[in-house]
Amino acid sequence: MKQLKTTRLAAALTAGILMSEGTAAHATATFKDVSTNIVNSAGTLPNLVSTVAYIGGIGLGVAGIFKLKQHVDNPGQTPMKDGLVRLGAGGGLLALPFLTDAMTGTISNGATGGPSPAQLQFNAATFN
Repeated sequence: MKQLKTTRLAAALTAGILMSEGTAAHATATFKDVSTNIVNSAGTLPNLVSTVAYIGGIGLGVAGIFKLKQHVDNPGQTPMKDGLVRLGAGGGLLALPFLTDAMTGTISNGATGGPSPAQLQFNAATFN
């Protein structure tokens, strides 16, 4: 019973805080503003994916080299496939940004980098 009262109190406090946080800037946001913000934010997503792929690829490559060294030091305990799998996965992650750029160029008739956020904007007046 005490757990239920604590849960209700926490829910009431959370609702009160959320209601008091509303400002005029949030209340005047239109659908056009929201859609423009989403499109502009999504324009940086390919750069984020490329950065994560590069960091992950380098990390897996280094881990693969260390696993291969462990195999050389003690072949009975560390199989060679562990190092080779890490090296292969690291190479795949390092190639991912180039592959996505090539696929984007294929789809968009040779223009690499994908459409700009300005090209993705649509007429939000039809939704108002």
